Amino acid sequence: MANSFLNLDDDDGKPETYIKIGAALKSKPKTIRAKPDKDAVAKAGEAHGFTRSTEPAAVSSSPRRGRPPLNQEMTYWRIYLSSKLRDELNQLRDEEGRRLNDVIEDMLAAYRKTKS
Repeated sequence: MANSFLNLDDDDGKPETYIKIGAALKSKPKTIRAKPDKDAVAKAGEAHGFTRSTEPAAVSSSPRRGRPPLNQEMTYWRIYLSSKLRDELNQLRDEEGRRLNDVIEDMLAAYRKTKS
């Protein structure tokens, strides 16, 4: 037993056993589980403040128009505005029902008109 750690001899006298891989998985009995009640799970989740709805937390009053229209060349430009100016521009956009890009174009045209 003292030299059994690195015993590389093949004549140890033990017969080789053939083990089928995955044989134990096939012999396991399958337990049938009842499906959970979806309504009960939803009620339990709502009791803890969890809902499975995909709606945003605060539904906006106007539809999102985030993508540029087709056949118009536009670029993404990140600028920093004061929150008051941003709110006023968004209010103007919502009142007129136009894109913010169009509102800014009209403001630029009016500015250029007053300068000349």
